[in-house]
Amino acid sequence: MGKELPEGRQSAREFRLCRPVYGACARRNGVCAHARQGIEVRRAKDELYKLPGGRQIHEVALRLPQGVLAVVGSRPACGQSFYSINHKNKPVKNMIKRREFIKGAAAFSSLMFLPSCATKATKRANGKLHVAVVGAGGRGRAAVNEVASSPDAKLVAFCDVDDARAAETYKKFPKVPRFRDYRVMLDKMDGDIDGVAVCTPDHMHYPIAAWAIAKGKHIYCEKPLTRTVWEARELRRLADEAGVFTQMGNQGHTNEGWRVIREWYDAGIIGEIEDIYIWTNRPIWPQGGLTMPAGEPIPPTLDYPLWLGVAPYQPYNKAILPFKWRGLRNYGTGAAGDMACHFMDVPYSAFDLGFPSKISANSTPFSDYDWPNKASCKMVFDNKRGKGGKIRLHWFDGGRKPKEIKRVPQEFLTDSRNMNCTFIVGTKNTILTNEYGQGTTIFPRLTMREYAKSGKLPAKTIARSTNPGNPHKEWVKACVDGVNPMGNFNYAAPFTEMVLLSMVAILNPDKELIYNPTKMCFPKTPEADKYLRSLYEYKAEFLPSKIRI
Repeated sequence: MGKELPEGRQSAREFRLCRPVYGACARRNGVCAHARQGIEVRRAKDELYKLPGGRQIHEVALRLPQGVLAVVGSRPACGQSFYSINHKNKPVKNMIKRREFIKGAAAFSSLMFLPSCATKATKRANGKLHVAVVGAGGRGRAAVNEVASSPDAKLVAFCDVDDARAAETYKKFPKVPRFRDYRVMLDKMDGDIDGVAVCTPDHMHYPIAAWAIAKGKHIYCEKPLTRTVWEARELRRLADEAGVFTQMGNQGHTNEGWRVIREWYDAGIIGEIEDIYIWTNRPIWPQGGLTMPAGEPIPPTLDYPLWLGVAPYQPYNKAILPFKWRGLRNYGTGAAGDMACHFMDVPYSAFDLGFPSKISANSTPFSDYDWPNKASCKMVFDNKRGKGGKIRLHWFDGGRKPKEIKRVPQEFLTDSRNMNCTFIVGTKNTILTNEYGQGTTIFPRLTMREYAKSGKLPAKTIARSTNPGNPHKEWVKACVDGVNPMGNFNYAAPFTEMVLLSMVAILNPDKELIYNPTKMCFPKTPEADKYLRSLYEYKAEFLPSKIRI
C-alpha cells in the first residue's frame, strides 16, 4: 500500500518517473523533450500514494516555469486523471478531468507538461477521436463497428492488404478513405488521424504500432500485443517515450471476472492460492508437423508482399491466409498466443502474478514452420498470495485437460462440453470462470448460492471499466478523456511477455527454464534466449527510421 496523500498540501520534492506517463518523462541526465518547453525534470524517486476510495496513483512532480509545481499521476494498470498543485503547494483540484484541465490551461500557460500527441484529440472541432483501422477486414471489422458506434470517435481511414476481405467494411463505409499500405496512409492522412487500431496478423502488430507511435498516434492493438517478448518490451518503451495512450484488445480485461475474484480473495473467501488450471479447445486451425506448401497464384485482390511485411518471403498459398497463419511461427503465436491472452488475464490481474520464475512445457511433435497441435505448460510464480509464497499455473491446449482438480468432480473434467475453462484453487474454495472472466462462480455452484444467500459476498471495491466487454470503446473514451485505458501497454506488455514465455518453453520441451526478467534471459539455459526475439531479421522498410532493432 502507498502513503496517504497529505491533505491540503504536498511537499515540493521532485519525483522521477520510473515509466513515462503522458509524456512526463525523465531522460538521460534528466533531460527530455520537455526541456524544449522550458520544463526542468529532475531526478528523484517515484512514490506511490493512495487517493480517496482506495485508488492509487504514481505521482511525478515536474518543476515548471514561474515556480508552478505540477503533478501528473497514473497507476500503470488503469490510468488515472490529473492532480495539479499551485505555487503554494495547495491542491487545485484532486482528480481534474483532462477536458476541464485543457479548458483552464490558458489561465496557467506554464502548465505545458502534456505532449502534443496527447492533446490532439481535444483539438478537433467535432470533439471526436479520429481513428484509422489497419486490417479493416476480418477481425478488424469488430474495431470498425465499435469505433463507428462510439459517440466520441470518427472513422477517418481504412487500411487493408486484401480488398476482398475488406469489401464488407468498404461497402458499409464508402466515404472513408482506404489504403493498402499503412505507411502511405499515415503519411497522407497524418494531420487527420489521432489514433490507430492495429488488427492484423501477429507478426505485423509491432511494425505498424511502432510506425504509428512514431507519428504520435494513440494505439489500439489486438492481442497478443506482439509476436515476441522483445517486441513487447520495445513497444512499451516507444509508447512511453511518445506519451501516447494505448490499449491491447482484450475483452476479458474490461469484464467483471478478475475484479470479482480479487475482491473475493481480499475478503478471504478463496484463501491462499495453490493452483490455477486453464484449458482450451484451440487450436481450431491447422498446426502441428506442417511443412511449407508449394506456391499458388496470388489472388488479384491481395497485396501479398505487404501482407508478409517484415517476415521473410515464402510463396503464397491459401493454407497460410486468411486466419490459418495463427499456427505458423513466422506469423502467429499458436493456441497460447491466441487464447492465453484471454484466459491468463484473469489470474494475472486478480493476483498480480508478474513473471514466472520457472517454466516447463511439453507438446506433440511440430516443425520449424509451425506450432504443435497439443501442448501443456506449467509456470511457477513467486507470489505472496500463494500458499507457501508460490502459485502454480497449468496451461493445456489442443484438447488436453488436467487429470484432477481439487473440489472438481471427474465427470466435469471428462465432459466434452467443458472445452474452455479456468479453475482457481485456493485453500478455502475453488473458483470457476471462462476465457473472458464471465460466469465467475465459487465451485460447486451450490457453495456460491450459499455465499450469496448469506450475504457474505463482498461489495465492489475495484474500479470497473467504463465499457465492460468493449475494449475498443474503453480506448476511445480514455483517449478523449485524457487517461490511459485499463489495458494500456504498461499492463499489456509484461502480461504479453508472461504469455509468450509459455511459447518459449514449448520450443524447449521437457526443460525447466529459470527466467530472469531483469536481464530478459534464461541464465541456466542460454540456448533458449534466442526465442525471446525474432528468429528472422525484419525488413527495415516496414519499420520507422531510427528504431532500435
